[in-house]
Amino acid sequence: MNENQNNKIITKSPGKSLLSGGYLILDKTKRGLVLNIDAYIKCESEFIKNANKKEKNYLYFNIFSEYLNQYFYYSVFINFNKNKEIQISEKNNQDNKWIKNCIISSLIFYISQNNASKVLFNSEKSIEINVNIKSDYKFYSYSPNKISQNIKTGLGSSSAFINSLTSNLILTYEYLCQNKNYPKNSIIKNIDDKNFQAMILGSCLLSNNLSQNKIGSCFDIISSLFGSQIFIQVQNNIFLNPPFNLDSETISKINNFLEYLKTSYIPNILYLNENNKYLQNKIFFISIEIGSDTRIFVKKVLEYANKKKKNKLYDDELFTHLNELNENIINIILKDFNKDKDYILLKENCIKYRSILRKISEESKVDIEPKILTPLLDDLINLNDIIYAICPGAGGYDSIIIMAKENTNISDLIIKINDLIEKFNQENKDKKLDIKANLLDVNISKNPGTIIL
Repeated sequence: MNENQNNKIITKSPGKSLLSGGYLILDKTKRGLVLNIDAYIKCESEFIKNANKKEKNYLYFNIFSEYLNQYFYYSVFINFNKNKEIQISEKNNQDNKWIKNCIISSLIFYISQNNASKVLFNSEKSIEINVNIKSDYKFYSYSPNKISQNIKTGLGSSSAFINSLTSNLILTYEYLCQNKNYPKNSIIKNIDDKNFQAMILGSCLLSNNLSQNKIGSCFDIISSLFGSQIFIQVQNNIFLNPPFNLDSETISKINNFLEYLKTSYIPNILYLNENNKYLQNKIFFISIEIGSDTRIFVKKVLEYANKKKKNKLYDDELFTHLNELNENIINIILKDFNKDKDYILLKENCIKYRSILRKISEESKVDIEPKILTPLLDDLINLNDIIYAICPGAGGYDSIIIMAKENTNISDLIIKINDLIEKFNQENKDKKLDIKANLLDVNISKNPGTIIL
């Protein structure tokens, strides 16, 4: 007989955009300006305790991705004869490393902090966790009604996916093991339980590092989980090599990392106040329907930066100037708002910042600001109502971000932006690079961070 607990746990995590600080934040002393956007990945989960399963002491995961239109089935077992090794296997050779790593990471962190193995891996009733993953179409270059080439728009679908699924699984374990529900419609950063906050963040970071081979700063994970912020990289980021054992050495490493997150990192996150005037402005995204591989970009830029450094990363003249402009942009956003003066300053610093990025693009041979996009960006920022226009984050052929002045006539501005997009598309229609721009309906998130629904 199946015992359906009829308890649904829902989480949703937002995408992001790194307005300034791209590549710089790979240095743990440099800052980046990150905004959450209103594109989300949502996970809905239910669990079933099943007394009829032949194989007890297993935990089963049945996960459906609406975007991929595919099910993924995993069974997990803790082998106490092999140093508490977590063993996971997929059914029918249908594997997804992102899902698998979320399962592994959530279990490692949760079990290391709770006496949960006897509940989750029960000798009387096996537990099945069913998860439905839903993705906003804004993350991909296709219309809501027609999927084309499924090209990502660079708005943070990977981090939103990891955060939503990993935190959802940990919330499910909490309910199963502690009979504990966290308040509905609450944001992870507002939960009073700091140990739980650290466990969610640590698990999401491990999920990301396993999936990305620990490439990048993890700004997207942290901002998607906790909200729009001035980001500084996590020290001593967590990584575990397979086989995944819950031995004393692993647990000690996790405990030390969680203590650092709880006492040193999370309390010092510098959030953008929700009343910040710039968060009240209208932003636009223009997708460039080619896409870029951030991991390749990061690797090449780091190789280039290491060759140029004098004593430490980014201490040469070009990167030093880039960071000065980056700090100018951050400080303009953070300080008391002087509308006319600060709009002009922000635009000026954006233009200068882009000029340095173009030099780095040319010297490193990495398309941080692709030459083909420069005229479009120039046309955009030359509009009177636009105060910021850039290839955000790692740059490339993902999405351009534009910020407009407060109280701008949005309808008129959209017409002007679409005219420039049409001009750009016509000019590049017959060129070798098959490139097309498209205005996306994306805004700054009103509820920054991962939400429990």
